[in-house]
Formats: sequence, structure tokens, C-alpha cells
Amino acid sequence: MIPNEQEQFQRKVQRLLLVVSGAFLAVALTLVYWGVFRSATLAARDDNPRSVEAALRIERGRILDNNEKILAYSEMVRGRALRVYPVVDSGPAVGYYSFRHGTAGAEEAYNNQLQGMPEDDWRKFVRELLNQPLSGQDVRLTLVAEWQQAADALLEGQTGAALLLTLPDGAIRVMASAPGYDPNQLDADFERLVADERAPLLNRVTQGQYQPGLALQPLLLAAALNDGLIGLDQALVDANRPVAINGLQLNCLPGAPDEISWRETLVWSCPSPYLDLAGIWGSEGLTAVFDGFGLTNRPDLQLATAAPAAVPVTDPAKAVIGQDSLTVSPLQLGLAMAVLASEGQLHAPYLAAAWQDGDGRWQPAAPKPVSGQPVSAAAAQAVLDSLPLYDNIREHAALAVAGPEGSLHSWYIGMAPANAPRYLVVVVLEQNDDLATARLIGRALLNR
Repeated sequence: MIPNEQEQFQRKVQRLLLVVSGAFLAVALTLVYWGVFRSATLAARDDNPRSVEAALRIERGRILDNNEKILAYSEMVRGRALRVYPVVDSGPAVGYYSFRHGTAGAEEAYNNQLQGMPEDDWRKFVRELLNQPLSGQDVRLTLVAEWQQAADALLEGQTGAALLLTLPDGAIRVMASAPGYDPNQLDADFERLVADERAPLLNRVTQGQYQPGLALQPLLLAAALNDGLIGLDQALVDANRPVAINGLQLNCLPGAPDEISWRETLVWSCPSPYLDLAGIWGSEGLTAVFDGFGLTNRPDLQLATAAPAAVPVTDPAKAVIGQDSLTVSPLQLGLAMAVLASEGQLHAPYLAAAWQDGDGRWQPAAPKPVSGQPVSAAAAQAVLDSLPLYDNIREHAALAVAGPEGSLHSWYIGMAPANAPRYLVVVVLEQNDDLATARLIGRALLNR
């Protein structure tokens, strides 16, 4: 090879080496970038095979009811954890866990505990060193499984919800929503459930938004009595004059006399006297009443709850009979009504009774502190004592016009025992003007 050709060959080889070296350097820098600086991002990707495999092997903790009956547990099948719900009618409070479709209810609210997180650095180091999957801790709810199953059976064929609280602490014993679903079949049924117009995946207790209608009467009476605007035995003239709402005419129940007292408006479900309160309170005063009872605030609960519509009172005459912009969930209305049996105090609800820590020790959950006092204890007791009495139950049932189409839904609120209520139930039935059915469901739950 002549010198010029040899020099040209060497230069080509050198250029090739530079190109190859540059390529290796680029690969090395890329590996360093993704392996060090972006490793957390890669690990967190949903399509990371290692993350997917690790997630499928997580043996989540059990969910128990208040009597330690198992509501959910994980079972290892061919190296993967399968979530099992032995109480099919566990309701939206327990919810579901699905690797494909996510979580809902307590499965979502207490996901960290059920997965075994957070964990201290030493446990995490040992687990990762030995390539062990996460192992979750148990959570015990305030639910009572037998009562929950009874509520689901009573709601069979209805569209609506039922809530049972203990007083005054706000512990949730029943949270039922109809129609429901079988969490064991969630993956197979998910697309059908999402497409169902009846919204079976919706937790109507915490996410349903309903106009309260005359279900507001006891709360408004307590507020008016607290403000010195009325006397419960004060006589009302022409209490049965009609009130027009969305093409419907609302009156007292059949048989109501023309002259009754404020106390008796609860017995006869008379709407018209409350229009006088609307004229006194106005939009700002009514908004303050609704705010005080927590009807415009999201309940302090870890479960998914509907955000109250930020719509001010626009028509006090409609708002005072629950037919304006205010919509409430059964949970909101239940907490507000509990004020009457709780010395005028507003309590926050709670669902988790206890959970295990990393060492398997149970850590009890204390009831949340009082979150307000909209009315005095005297005003609350006076209105509670004015509620109709049935078989040791103080109760109130009312209809509400649901939207411009004029359909009706039924509310029932009951508290027992009558002299010192320990339990409160709320039932709402959509597109159902049969108050007898709502009463039947509510009374049956309180009599268990």
C-alpha cells in the first residue's frame, strides 16, 4: 500500500472509531440519564413490566366490618393477588379494587394502608433486597354487614339510597345505593356498568345530588326558633294556601285544617307558611342557614363526595321549600338532621373505626370533633320533640320536585329511640312519590 493510500485508510479508521466511540458515549449517557435521573419516572409508568408484575402480586389487607366480619380480602391465584368480596352486598362504602379500572369506596380511601404503605426505610430496604411484594394492613370500618345487607334488600327494585348513622358521633353503619353491582364481577361487567343509564357505580349516598324539598322543614324551624322569629305553638292562618312549583301545586297533606301552628306544619307537610320566613331571611339569610347546617359544604369524609354547586340562593320563596338552587346528598341531609339530636351541634362523619400499623397493631380512630353549632341545644330539642312520633321513632317524610320535568322523589328521615336518639336513617327514592315506601324502608332499618 502506498503511503498516501495508507494515510487515507488510517484517517478513515480514525473517523470510524470516532463515530463508534461517539455512539457508545451517546448510549452510555442515555443509559445514565434514564437509569439515574429518570429512573423514578420509568418505575412509575403504568406500562413498566416490573411495576405491573409487582402490583399484581400485592396482597392487600382485609377490609372488616365493625364486628370484624370480612368484607374484602386478597387470595393468591397462580402467583397473582385476586380481590374477593365475600359479602356481595357490601355497598359503595367498601367499593372495589381493580388493577384495570382503579379503586372506589374504602378501597380507594384507605389504599395506602391496604397496600402496606407508607413503610419505614428499613422495611422498604429489606423488601426490595429480597424482591418481596408489598403486604397490606387490615382496615376495620364502622359498617355493620348484616344491616348493610338488609338495606340492600329493602332497596331492591328501587333507584335511591339509604344511610344509617349513630349519634352523635357520626359513625356510618349503613351506606346503600341502588341499583348496585357485584364487585367480584367488576372487570367483566365494567363496560356495561358504565353504560347503564341508572348509574350503578354512583355512590348515591355521598355523590347523589337531590333537591331537598320539604325535607328542610325541621332545619328551618330550628333556625327560625333559634333566631326568635317564631314560636312553635304560634297559630298560622290560611296555612294551606297552594304553592306552585314547576307546574305542580303543593298543599298540606289532605285533611289539614286551615289554622294550624308552626309545630303542626311538620305533621301536615305544609309549604306555604315557610314563604313568610323567606321574606324575613331573604337570599343572604337563607344562604347563612344552609351554610350553618353544612348543606353547602363537602362533608369531611375520605370517600368521594360530590362538590356542592356554588350557586347562591336566587329565589328565596323557592329556596325555603327546597326547590331553588340547593341540592344535597343524603349524607349532607343526614348530618344536618343529626344536629336536632346532638344538642344543636354539627358532627363530621367517619367510616374507618381502626387500622393496623406496620407492626400489625390496631390503631383506633377517634370520632372527629364538633364542626359547628348552627342552633342552640334548646331550639334543636324543641324541634326534635315536635317531629311526628311512630313506634318510638321521631320521623319526617317529604316530597321534592326533581327538576323542570316535574317528577317527584321521596325523602324519609327517622331517629330512634324517640326520647334520646342513638340512630338516624335517611332514605331517598328517585322518581317515586310514594312516601309509604320510603317510610317502610327507613322504619325497617331503625327497628333492626
